[in-house]
Amino acid sequence: DRPFAVVPNGIDSEAYVTGSAREKDPKLVLCAARIEGIKNQLNLIRAMNNTAYRLVLAGEPAPGQQAYYEACRRTAAANICFTGYLPREALYAWYAKAKVHVLPSWFELCGLSSLEAAAMDCSVVVSPNGYAKDYFGDEALYCDPGSTASIFQAVEKAAEMPLNPALANRVIQSYNWDNAAEKIAAVYKNILPV
Repeated sequence: DRPFAVVPNGIDSEAYVTGSAREKDPKLVLCAARIEGIKNQLNLIRAMNNTAYRLVLAGEPAPGQQAYYEACRRTAAANICFTGYLPREALYAWYAKAKVHVLPSWFELCGLSSLEAAAMDCSVVVSPNGYAKDYFGDEALYCDPGSTASIFQAVEKAAEMPLNPALANRVIQSYNWDNAAEKIAAVYKNILPV
């Protein structure tokens, strides 16, 4: 009942280059996120343990989440690796290689790492709990974060999907910080006196 404006999250679109010539490893699955309970890496690990896929968890434990991180490490099988914090260029290299990026969060506005991964031609697996559908529509796969079977099935399906350069281009063109800044500036111009 009050005026509002929607300003979607964005990525640094100049950092991403899409292209169908990119060599993707269909067995490489990436999860780029702080390691914490809300991001649900523990169920992701359970879903991917001892499968034919290699799961790379890129990120440090969030503050106060050391016990959760240690539970993830204890649970992980040999096909799961933890990189810790990665500088931007190293993370981009993982996006470039991985066929699938998965973020099975219990709740997520829209993970910036999912947008970054989509911009780098990864197939995206996310939870429907939040606003990811507003960004990805039918171009992502959705999993039940409470079901390891659902997570695995979505990852498996994503690994088999062809690259989607249309999604990558849409993310780069629509969900970037320049667009977000323009929308925020327009809101301020609309509400502040000249």
